[in-house]
Amino acid sequence: MGALVSRVGTDVQRIVRGEIRLVQVRVNAALDVAKAAGGGLALALVCGLAGVGALVAGIVLAVALVLPVWAAALVVGGAFLVVGVAVTLVEVRGVRHGMREALRPSEALPPETGRHGD
Repeated sequence: MGALVSRVGTDVQRIVRGEIRLVQVRVNAALDVAKAAGGGLALALVCGLAGVGALVAGIVLAVALVLPVWAAALVVGGAFLVVGVAVTLVEVRGVRHGMREALRPSEALPPETGRHGD
């Protein structure tokens, strides 16, 4: 009986070590994919920012048809700031609510949604 308990303990340790190693391999593989995509994503971000800048300049020039250029730039910039602040406030409220829900003590764990080994 003692040998059986010892073998079960050894088997459990081996299984746990194997699962830990599997997680390490998966995390390293995911990091490799993220590193490979990093350069392309950085280029996409720069191009996207340049495009947004060109669109904003176009909006300023369009508004400048009815206002002086300096006033058009202030109006368009102010509008973007107002929208940015509003979105930030909404998102911060959502994050706070989500964090409270996630950290609220629970009677039981939620049911698992996936299979083991996924």
